[in-house]
Amino acid sequence: MQPVRTLTAALSVACLAAGLTAPQANAADREFALIFKVLNNAFSPPIQQGCEAAAKKLGDVTCTYLGPTEYDEAKQVQLAQDMVTRGVAGLGVSAGNPKAMARIMKMAQDKGIPVVTFDTDVLPEDAGLRSTYIGTDNYEFGIALAQKVLESKKDGGTVCIQSGAPASENLKARVQGIRDTLAGVTKDKGAEKLTGQNGWTEPAGCPVYNNDDITLAAQQVRDVMTNNPELSAFVAVGGWAQYAPQAYKQAMEPLKARLDSKDLVVVFGDNFGPQLPLLAEGLSHYNIGQRPYDMGYETIMALDKLTKGEKVEPFIKTGTEVCTPEDALTTCGKTAN
Repeated sequence: MQPVRTLTAALSVACLAAGLTAPQANAADREFALIFKVLNNAFSPPIQQGCEAAAKKLGDVTCTYLGPTEYDEAKQVQLAQDMVTRGVAGLGVSAGNPKAMARIMKMAQDKGIPVVTFDTDVLPEDAGLRSTYIGTDNYEFGIALAQKVLESKKDGGTVCIQSGAPASENLKARVQGIRDTLAGVTKDKGAEKLTGQNGWTEPAGCPVYNNDDITLAAQQVRDVMTNNPELSAFVAVGGWAQYAPQAYKQAMEPLKARLDSKDLVVVFGDNFGPQLPLLAEGLSHYNIGQRPYDMGYETIMALDKLTKGEKVEPFIKTGTEVCTPEDALTTCGKTAN
């Protein structure tokens, strides 16, 4: 199944791929450009919706929302550079490749263009290139994922973690939060790959990285379960595999007895439409969602303040939500926006 996307986002990328420029803002408008990591992802449309809603509320702002259709760090960097060259009034980026994106952010800074990051921040040494980071506290997000495992698996076991792009700072922080929590250590101690700490071990071949490829993510779930028939826990820091619901069901339905008894505990990041029926069916135990709409909305609002010479907080936290099979089809996801 192809993930949810918006027509506007798809058309923007199609124009860029054809060598055309993105739509120009109205002459009286301030143009704020948001550059996401990948549009072919259920996380993307709510960001664009929040961006456009905030621009409409302000009245004199145009939201230009762009990103590569498939995950492509070089293309994302080029899109950001194009917006800087065009002279947009403000720039928001979700940094797929933090070091490469930092170079573009420095270009923007040199031109006097305010820059913020959302969803995925740059490295700490480059934090001075942006005015704020808007999104989830990703280390705390990892802690929350791991805590749900510990509720059922207090004595440890084997755990496989699934992540997206290895270079993404937000995802690395989530993985670290999971490892530290399962290992029973504090952030300053920093557990590396789990090899028995606090009873937890990561089997060979884990973690698995899908580079935001949904088909690959679903296949990885199948492969991990096949290669580790006694796996105690599977934790995905994002929803990739569940965005291909049929492939995910084929991998997990044969394990339903283990899932029902919580002999195998499965926790996923995100709580988008394709994921919720899977959660309701008991094919995962918890889905912890973020608030991408708020990320897009707050990015525009922060850029508005910055272009007016006002200050913003260095970290604007957008929050999370824990969903269970019991509320998957009722209240889950209804309060996020």
